[in-house]
Amino acid sequence: MKTTVNTDVLIVGGGPVGLLISYSLARQGVASIVVAQHDKEQQAMYGRATTLYPRTLEMLDQLGLLEELNQIGYIGRNSVTYKDGRRVTSRGWHIMFERMNGTFRDYCLNIRQKYSEDVIRTAYLEQGGEAYIGWKLEGYAVEDVANDGYNVTSQIRQWSTDKTVTVKSKFIVGADGSHSLVRRSANIPFEGDHTQFKWVRIDGIFSTNMPDADVGFASIESKSHGNVLWVQLDHGVKRIGFAMTDEMLAKYGEKLTQEQAIEEARKSMEPFTFEVQKVEWWTLYSINPKVADTFYTNSRVLLAGDACHTHSSGATQGMNTGVHDAVNLSWKLGGVVKGWYSTEILHTYDLERRPAAQHLIELDKAFSATISGQIPDSHKGAYVDANELFTRLFDETIQFNIGLGIHYDETIINKSPSTGMISAGWRGPDALLYAPGSRIPVRLFQLIPNYGKWSVIVLAGQPLATREKLGKAVEQLSRLRDSLPCGLAHFLTILAQSPAEGDQMFATPKIGKMYYDQERSAHAAYSISTMEGAVVALRPDGIMGHAANLDNIESIESFLKEVILTH
Repeated sequence: MKTTVNTDVLIVGGGPVGLLISYSLARQGVASIVVAQHDKEQQAMYGRATTLYPRTLEMLDQLGLLEELNQIGYIGRNSVTYKDGRRVTSRGWHIMFERMNGTFRDYCLNIRQKYSEDVIRTAYLEQGGEAYIGWKLEGYAVEDVANDGYNVTSQIRQWSTDKTVTVKSKFIVGADGSHSLVRRSANIPFEGDHTQFKWVRIDGIFSTNMPDADVGFASIESKSHGNVLWVQLDHGVKRIGFAMTDEMLAKYGEKLTQEQAIEEARKSMEPFTFEVQKVEWWTLYSINPKVADTFYTNSRVLLAGDACHTHSSGATQGMNTGVHDAVNLSWKLGGVVKGWYSTEILHTYDLERRPAAQHLIELDKAFSATISGQIPDSHKGAYVDANELFTRLFDETIQFNIGLGIHYDETIINKSPSTGMISAGWRGPDALLYAPGSRIPVRLFQLIPNYGKWSVIVLAGQPLATREKLGKAVEQLSRLRDSLPCGLAHFLTILAQSPAEGDQMFATPKIGKMYYDQERSAHAAYSISTMEGAVVALRPDGIMGHAANLDNIESIESFLKEVILTH
């Protein structure tokens, strides 16, 4: 084995976030090495993160991973809530499904972390990725100047043999959990609150006489165990979760056994039955929300996932937030390695993801209290029932929780559009389109997979109305395409007409492949007049970068070139 190896990016941590970053980089042709202490294929790592929300599913779909994950996990589209043994509506998870619109991924995917990791790891290795399983980062140093560009020198050691390897990389990413060595070595403060809340989670083969227990999600508003969670997982496994009340903490302290946890789970399900055939995993854990002072430092060191933010599982955001980190970071880091962008663009990763993590943690404080059956000081007097407050908080924040409402401030990569109603920094909508000759629609997102490329979409409107300015726009966009670095952007043209009118297509100017917006759903989603048309620039992660009228292509051109030429 070589004692020194070079790679573009060293990723420390073999969990889903680290693997997803490495896989996404591989799709962009950027080399990476993943260092993971434990061989998780040999570990029973069944617990931990489970639920993936719609925006996360959209991202995984555009990375080519969702189909395999859907084959394994449980697709949840429904929920029930019970109080005093009676079913109540418009409470808990039910609200989430009521508000889940504007996406074709209008469901939740429940899959345990072991299986999601397996899917991503396999995809990474199939892309030619290199994983050092059973190796540990010993330390690293960042040089201010390196003639060969490999500014980061790291030492890794194999557990079983004590062999050591020096890894020289252009960047190092810490996805190594809440005790991150990458973060600690960079002296990045990781501050937060210590709460008194403790929760129990148990995964296994369970049965109950609770009506509609198998619809995906259920919650029981228990007077003795807080807001009890009941979730369908993969392979017929279920998860039950409940809060350790003051009475239980006084009774058990930190010494809760599995048998005691099962007995408390049985009580939490009352008046319904709870029978256990098998326990596959269980945990008692504390809730200590924290966020790192920065996610990017020293021009070469980046953090993602639990390495830079931790929170409770109350709103089941852990895996989702990590995926958002990974997707946001990967296209920026890949582009910097390729020389498309300067390292300044990596500051936008911190500018976008750190406030999102801080916002989640603020929400999480209230969620943690209400799920534990307590009312935060900020809401005392207005509410006497913690479950009612939880319902209100969940309702008010649902778009953020399911990811569709997460958005970013204007920066160099998010420039206020001069047309349409979609703001810069917000998710670009999906829509149904038709390819020439096809009776079967295709989603817009299927046409713009995430390979780290920008998508420049010409919403051409009705050709009879827009043909003249469309022709000029296409000429300008063609010159722009030729001036951009190879592979940085791909183009497509969408006509607001039926495929049956396709005999006009040869007289219609276009750039890239052409598709038909038969129901005008794409134009409507982006609020673009079919009599005027527009050009939309979506970031590689599907976020709106900029939009302009067909007769203002200069605005699109200056936007993209400013992003590329930032130094």
